[in-house]
Amino acid sequence: MADPFVEVQNVWKRFGRQWVLRDLSLAVERGEVVALLGPNGVGKTTLLRVIATLIRPQRGTVRLFGKPARALEAERGRIALVANPPAFYRHLSGEENLEQALALAGKPISRTQALEAMARVGLPEGRTVAAYSSGMRKRLALARTLLARPRLLLLDEPETALDTGGREELVRVIGEVAREGAVVLATHDHGFAAEVATRSFAMEGKA
Repeated sequence: MADPFVEVQNVWKRFGRQWVLRDLSLAVERGEVVALLGPNGVGKTTLLRVIATLIRPQRGTVRLFGKPARALEAERGRIALVANPPAFYRHLSGEENLEQALALAGKPISRTQALEAMARVGLPEGRTVAAYSSGMRKRLALARTLLARPRLLLLDEPETALDTGGREELVRVIGEVAREGAVVLATHDHGFAAEVATRSFAMEGKA
């Protein structure tokens, strides 16, 4: 039997004296879309950052693709974390942000590829991110995901600020990644979770 894409075992994480994650375990198989459900403050974002190898837990283990997470820190190009709000260089245009992000991830793209990805998510070219609305930044994050083609996609409240068209594109992107990999998303929107997830993981009372 193949190893889970994500295996979190008995993880504890604290900031200062406050424990955010307490003895938490979760496994995600290839092809799954797992929704982390719960109100703000229960540790959904922290768990995503632990899985993304951006922060380390005080206790417990994390394995990705069958290997210890620490061994994969140099291979983060296989993992995409879309934060809320997504981070971009405000003074650069959308297409310049995409080119920069993919170059840093070791997956350089052409200007044509960047513009094609932006067109797919309904974004105009030549406009700086400083002039973007919250929804447009979410769309740009979707374009970045399309170009990065991660095996593991981690999304923090991805549906917020998206209009109907953006939400439909988000659902399509999640489906594309899940066909070959896996998706873990944090949300407090039970309706959205029911729409896209193959399984939900309730975090109420976990932290």
